[in-house]
Amino acid sequence: MRILEGGAEIISGAMRPHAELEAMLSARGWKRRVLNQLEQVSAFVAGSEGAREALARVHRRAAVEAWTADMPVLRQARALSTQRERLTRLARQRLDTLTVAPPDVTLEEALTRLEALLRQPVSQALKEGEVLVFESDHGRSKQPGPGVGGSNVPTPYLLMLPLVILTFILLMASGARELGAAFLGLFIGGSLLWPLLRSGRVRITSERLLWSPVFGEAQAVRLDSIADDGVHLDRSQFDLEVKGDRRLRARSVPNPLRLMLTLELHRQPPLLGAARSGVQLEDVALFPAKMGDAEGVCVLRPHALAFIPDRRGPQALQAVTGKPTSLNGFEADWVLEALRWLPAAEFDASVSRVVKATGGLAWAAGDAHFVPGLPVWLAIRIRRGEQVLLGRAEWLYIAAAERLLQGWRKRPELPPPA
Repeated sequence: MRILEGGAEIISGAMRPHAELEAMLSARGWKRRVLNQLEQVSAFVAGSEGAREALARVHRRAAVEAWTADMPVLRQARALSTQRERLTRLARQRLDTLTVAPPDVTLEEALTRLEALLRQPVSQALKEGEVLVFESDHGRSKQPGPGVGGSNVPTPYLLMLPLVILTFILLMASGARELGAAFLGLFIGGSLLWPLLRSGRVRITSERLLWSPVFGEAQAVRLDSIADDGVHLDRSQFDLEVKGDRRLRARSVPNPLRLMLTLELHRQPPLLGAARSGVQLEDVALFPAKMGDAEGVCVLRPHALAFIPDRRGPQALQAVTGKPTSLNGFEADWVLEALRWLPAAEFDASVSRVVKATGGLAWAAGDAHFVPGLPVWLAIRIRRGEQVLLGRAEWLYIAAAERLLQGWRKRPELPPPA
C-alpha cells in the first residue's frame, strides 16, 4: 500500500509541471518562453521517468485488481496519462517546425531535441572556413523559371492580372472612375508590398543552405543532412521547403530554378564540400558555341575541349550526380559552371561523363587548332579537319579564353627531311 501511496503522490505532484509545460508550448511566443525557462524543461525531462513508472504501476495494479473507474488514484492517473498524450502531440508539433520529428518520438526525446535546437540559434554570419557558393538577388531572373510557361513570376500574379484588368475596365466603363482608380491603386500597392513582406535572402555555402527573411528568424539546414526527397518547391508561390537536420521554409525565393539546381549539386558528391577550398578552377572557359547546325556550350581546357548541345541540362545533372532528377528547364552550362569548384582531375572526369550522357563531343588539343582572326568576344573558330566549332567568349571568360587559346594555335609544320 505504501508503494501505491508513493505512486499517487508522484502522479499528483506531476500534474502541475505537465500543465505548466503544456501552457508554455501552447503559447504564441512558445520559442521565447522555452528559451527563458530552459531549466524548467530540463527539470521536467529529468523527473519524468518517475512519473512514467508511477503511472505504469498504477495502471498495472488497476488491471490486476479490477479497480473501479471512480477510484481517486486511478482517475488521477488517467488524467495525467491523457495530459501526457496531449503534451506529446504538442511537443512533436513544435519539434516538427524546427526539424523533421519522427512520428514515434517520445515526449522526453522531443523536449530534449527542442531544447538542443533552441540553444543553438542560426547564425547568419558565415563561419570560419565557410565559403559562399550561391546568393539570390532580389530581381526576377531573365532565365527560364519553374512557373507557368517557364516564367519566373508566381502563378497567382499571372492569374490575377487579367481579372484585375477586366474589373478596372468595367469600373471605368460604368462611370465609377474614382472607384476604378482606387481599385487599381490598391492592387498595385498590394502587388508591391506583399512580395516584400515575404521576401528574404537565400544563400548556399560550402556547408549549409541559409534563409534570412526580411521579417522573422533566420533558418539553416546542413547540406550533408538533406535527403533525396528532402527538397520541395511550391511552384505557385515559389516557396521552398527543405528537410534535413533542421526544417527550412523560404518564401517567394528569387531565381528558384537556379537555386534548386545549385542545391541539388552541392548537397551530394562530387560537389558536396568541394567549395571548402574557396578556389574555383581557373584554366577553363565556358562559352556559347555552334557545331554545324547544333547549338550548345563549349568547355575549353588547355589540353581538350568539350561541346555539349543545348537542351541537355537534366542529362548533364544526372551524369554528374549519378541520380535521376525531376528538375528541368535549365541548360548544361549551369551544371558545368558549378563543376569549377572541383579539382582539375575531377572536373575533367565529370565533363567526360556529361559529354557521354548528352551526346556531345570532345577534341584533344593535338587534333584541333584555333583559327585566329577576330577578338574572342566576337568570334572563336576552332578547326578539326573539316569540322569547325564557332563560338564567342562572354565577358566573364574573355581573359581565360584568350589565355587558353594561345595553346591551341596551329603549330608550324616541320620541313620534310632532306
